[in-house]
Amino acid sequence: MKLLKSLALGLGAVLACSGMASAETDVIPVGTIKYNPAKAWNSYVILAGSNTAKLIDRNGNLVKEWNQFGGEGMPNKVYPGGHLLTTLYPSLSSGAQDNNTVALLDFDGNIVRQYNGWLKVDKGERGQPANPDGTYSVSRQHHDFQLEGSPTGYYAPGVKPKLDGKMLVLAHDNVSNPKINSEVLLDDVIYIVDKKGEVIWTWYANEHFDQFGFSGPAKNAIRANTKRGGEHSGVDWLHINCASWLGPNKWYDKGDKRFHPDNIICDSRNSSHLFIIDHKTGDIVWQVAPPFVGMDGDLGPITGVHGTHMIPKGLPGAGNILIFDNGGPLPGDLYKDTQAHAWSRVIEFDPITKKIVWEYSHKQLGGRESETPFFSSYISSAQRLPNGNTLITEGAYSRVFEVTPDHETVWEYIGPAGLTSSEGGLPTHTLYRAYRIPYEWVPQLQKPVEKAVVPAPEMDSRLMYIPK
Repeated sequence: MKLLKSLALGLGAVLACSGMASAETDVIPVGTIKYNPAKAWNSYVILAGSNTAKLIDRNGNLVKEWNQFGGEGMPNKVYPGGHLLTTLYPSLSSGAQDNNTVALLDFDGNIVRQYNGWLKVDKGERGQPANPDGTYSVSRQHHDFQLEGSPTGYYAPGVKPKLDGKMLVLAHDNVSNPKINSEVLLDDVIYIVDKKGEVIWTWYANEHFDQFGFSGPAKNAIRANTKRGGEHSGVDWLHINCASWLGPNKWYDKGDKRFHPDNIICDSRNSSHLFIIDHKTGDIVWQVAPPFVGMDGDLGPITGVHGTHMIPKGLPGAGNILIFDNGGPLPGDLYKDTQAHAWSRVIEFDPITKKIVWEYSHKQLGGRESETPFFSSYISSAQRLPNGNTLITEGAYSRVFEVTPDHETVWEYIGPAGLTSSEGGLPTHTLYRAYRIPYEWVPQLQKPVEKAVVPAPEMDSRLMYIPK
């Protein structure tokens, strides 16, 4: 593999045009490198994972940036009227991916509402307001949040986000539960917050340990785990990375109470569980879990999963579950890597039969899994679009692309350098998530001109990461 002599920064049109580079280039292309307006769902795209909230058009032009608060935006979500749901101020230096304040901003960056949470610390950051006692409140939010009326945080016909409605916040807390581990746990918590910022419902993962159905060896591996981060951290035993309401769906309409619209669906990266939480009792009422036997057998192996959600009503595939199955070794070695696979895939499946109805993977494209160019072992996500296409964020390579049901790539974008790493302060080439935003949701902007981008055959961005 050729060494990368330089890393293009920013959101410019570097190497975006046809024929400007070949497979012999030493520079990773940045920007839109493929675009077929006739087959794509044309829209804006909001990016998360590059320190600020960047909104781009389909040709890769930066059309709006919210950057005055220094939040990580994990993730960034845009709603009607050009509102942005994001995080403010630098995250806690806890080694636990804990963010500071969750806030809804208007198009000009003014705070419409915010949630600070319960944890108080001695030091504020970049203008963060102090409490009356001189301390500062933080939310410890991580990985996800939702607004009432928009179950998954992305567009679907008929979805009407309530800017002053309830907010779902995935967060962290440090707890002790000797049944799980003798060390302090970095537990996953879900808060439902009202429009005043008051918590009206709380769910702790550790309280439902027995409902996850861990095998004996898996329980032993969790007990033996002593890996911890810094301040405010603990043993990250589940590492839930997404949480969303199910929303209205055909299964509940048919009488299946497991799929109540207010129930919450999540997944665990460290154990590769997918599960649904009852919105009243907090019990686990549905799950897919290792070692993937019985009805779960057709779905496995799933490893280090991200972005699990139910496709919203009004979109093709509504009611099915869509996930990004990362692959790679299973974090925590709970199953001694028996579920590991060195490739990624996006799968859509029926939650009743647990049968796959659509998949995107190198294997589906006719390639060998051992040579897959589609692989992101961490972060990443997928979104179903109104025209039936699927938006895929291959986060480890800062790559976002749109594919048709027949697996044709009709738009491809390579993001800028992302967050600064802890090793030498170098920028990482990653992108946490991306979402499609309809033009009409941001009326402050003039609809852009959509220009096709047709790269030369050798301008396949992923070929640059594969040994020749």
